[in-house]
Amino acid sequence: MKELLSSIVLLILLSFAGCQSGSSSHKQRPLIGLSCSHPSDYSSARTTYTESVIQAGGTPMLIPVTTDSIVLADIISRLDGIILIGGADIHPSYYNEEPIEQLGEVDSLRDVYDISLIRLAAQRGVPMLGICRGEQLINVAFGGTLYQDIPAQHPDTTVRHNQEEPSSVPTHAVNLLPDSEMARITGETQLFTNTHHHQAVKQVAPGFRITAWATDSIPEAIENIEGKPIWGVQFHPEALTVAGDSISARFFYFLIDKAITFRKSK
Repeated sequence: MKELLSSIVLLILLSFAGCQSGSSSHKQRPLIGLSCSHPSDYSSARTTYTESVIQAGGTPMLIPVTTDSIVLADIISRLDGIILIGGADIHPSYYNEEPIEQLGEVDSLRDVYDISLIRLAAQRGVPMLGICRGEQLINVAFGGTLYQDIPAQHPDTTVRHNQEEPSSVPTHAVNLLPDSEMARITGETQLFTNTHHHQAVKQVAPGFRITAWATDSIPEAIENIEGKPIWGVQFHPEALTVAGDSISARFFYFLIDKAITFRKSK
């Protein structure tokens, strides 16, 4: 009877140790914050973003849409990386312009929220990747400007930047600077990407450079040149990643790698 009880105790202890080990392993996955869209009363993000982070080895966490700076600072202090997702237009007052007729829907609450996230993350040196609107926000937050509407403000209209095909389908080429981080991340100097936007970077922010362009000269990627871990792409690698594109997935593996390094430095 004593031997049976001893065996049971041993199994319980081994099971507990296994759970603890699994929990420890889980904690070592970097925590990646995702900014959210703000439809109606929701804070939400497409599963393509969360699944891309999970696939790359990170743990995604949605950051609720709020302008409470104390809450946002607390969340940012816990993160190892952050992704700024796509969404509505940015109000041009943030780059000292009046709205034009072709400006789309804007969300003033989300503009304040997103720019707060960028500034708080930059202050702490949190690795940051902006996607579509996220890239545009990074540019605006650091002093750059945007085309409010590409068809109305850009002379070359040979590229359709707001494709009708699903996001999982690439529709146009993007050329990367060979010496850029984008080229190092992907191992390529040309990508075939998807495109869902009518705004884009016009004048790049101080401290950044444009490192990729569509064939009509519209900027498709920016990166910081002052040592800050901040990158942005105009296209949607998360949609292509979930569709099975291994090259697009490299953007998320890259961010996870930077997040792990950042966490170790805390």
